[in-house]
Amino acid sequence: MTNLSSFKQAAALFGEPARAAMIWELFDGKPVSAGDLAIAANITPQSASSHLKKLVESGILKMQKQGKHKYFVYANPEIAVAVETLSNIFSAPKELNSAQRDVRAARSCYDHLAGLAGVLVTEALLKKGFITDHPDHLKEFSVTPQGLSWFKELEIEVPQLIVAKRPLALKCIDWTEKTPHLAGGLGAAMLQYFLKEGWFRKIYQKRNLLITSKGEFELKQRLNIDLKG
Repeated sequence: MTNLSSFKQAAALFGEPARAAMIWELFDGKPVSAGDLAIAANITPQSASSHLKKLVESGILKMQKQGKHKYFVYANPEIAVAVETLSNIFSAPKELNSAQRDVRAARSCYDHLAGLAGVLVTEALLKKGFITDHPDHLKEFSVTPQGLSWFKELEIEVPQLIVAKRPLALKCIDWTEKTPHLAGGLGAAMLQYFLKEGWFRKIYQKRNLLITSKGEFELKQRLNIDLKG
């Protein structure tokens, strides 16, 4: 399949409103049932089943069976990067309501930190010299020797992430900030640590994250960034 043919196929899959709604519903990385996806897309279960079959066959989604129920997730984390990139084609609203401001401040983008918090952390990692632009791949970061040591303090063994099949450190253009935040295996490991240590807290059934006083202190001490305001 040529690049143009692949693009046409992807555009057709993402461009159908019901499929687009279901793909967006899966953006936080949690498995969602076929029934809930039908509700999110405002279509019948039968119609949802047809759309989901196409998305699975195309490699965009994968299905997980739990008893009699079918749940769906992205086939791989790079789908989330593609979805975030597509959402950046049109600018975020200039005037944000309260809920949108919360999402902008800190949120999960599939399995990594996004929003203003994600961008500030990424910029601080660059400024400190812990990551740098990849010399050969424009859409990726590289981890420096200093970065290897710093991430190890967060219980993140970068060499183990390097040998994994997933890209290590991708640049994911942030929907609200219009500048990259850290994605890939490293971005996922970092957010996992932040949540485990209580620097951020998830809000039930929402993508936005709440930074804790501990998180404010740790990020100020370690990266000299201020997320209080």
